[in-house]
Amino acid sequence: MSKKTKKSRSTIVFSILLLVLISSMISSTSEAKDKPYNIKVIMNINWNLEESQKPIVPRDEIKELDLLVTFQVVSGEYFGKGAALKYFSGTDTALVDLGIVETSPGCYAVLKQTRFEIKIAEYDEVNVKLYLSLDETVPAFSDGYIKINVKCPNLGLIQGFEDVFSLHFSPSYKPIIKTNLPDVNTIRINPSETAVFPIELENLGNARTQVTFEIENVPEGWEATITEQVFLEETKGSKATVYLTVIPPDQLGFHYDEANIRVKMTPAQAENPVEVGQPLYATFAVQNRGSSANGIELILFFIIIIIIIIVLIVFILKWMRRKKEKTLP
Repeated sequence: MSKKTKKSRSTIVFSILLLVLISSMISSTSEAKDKPYNIKVIMNINWNLEESQKPIVPRDEIKELDLLVTFQVVSGEYFGKGAALKYFSGTDTALVDLGIVETSPGCYAVLKQTRFEIKIAEYDEVNVKLYLSLDETVPAFSDGYIKINVKCPNLGLIQGFEDVFSLHFSPSYKPIIKTNLPDVNTIRINPSETAVFPIELENLGNARTQVTFEIENVPEGWEATITEQVFLEETKGSKATVYLTVIPPDQLGFHYDEANIRVKMTPAQAENPVEVGQPLYATFAVQNRGSSANGIELILFFIIIIIIIIVLIVFILKWMRRKKEKTLP
């Protein structure tokens, strides 16, 4: 290989190495230019844990929570610290943007303000109101969350900040049931018949629900029965049907009476029955019309017994009279 060829190759290798070195120097210079003194903003969001951990009632409550947004400028030593002190000594402010980027299903959250100014200092803080509401589809005592984006742009030599924070809360149990009653809640029957009313229940709450039934206003002589309790699964739209059975008085004779039977339905959380909701009521009317022959069999029995006794007495009297006649001379 000639000396000329060796020299050319050496020149090429040297050129490549020089380009790599220059590229590295440019990259390092660019990074240093972006953050020459290593000064940056650090932010955080918190809320009152005791308040946020209190269960939130779906649909019936709008929860007001205080968010504490903290702002802090940190730097390295020497030049960085000196540059930071320049900002701290003035009245400069930073513009901070807040935004809700995600919530758990069934959760609705609104910030009272989404932009505010904060003093550029080693530490400062601002309170921001958050309003939170839930619908009845949110499972009771599940882990609800809100994700909030915080953004502060670059402030001269100070590197800005952007991050997403997750805040957690707990929904409480909301017992809600819906009743589907018969189109007609008044039935006319005769004393020998039974009135039956179907009651369909639907779970609109956010947990597995136990519904307890009580019958009220049963007149004397009437009978009314219903299932003591049913369970509705957590799935929205879970249904169950119970039946109210009413038996009228059927004593012997003609009947023209009426009963208004009221049913009380109380929902509660199936796994924790002390969590009770507001009861629902439904009233059903039953008219008892017509004659009843109930008890006539017993009357006929006594009549037959009396007839037999009378016949026996007559027979004995006749027998005694004939016997007496035969003994006379």
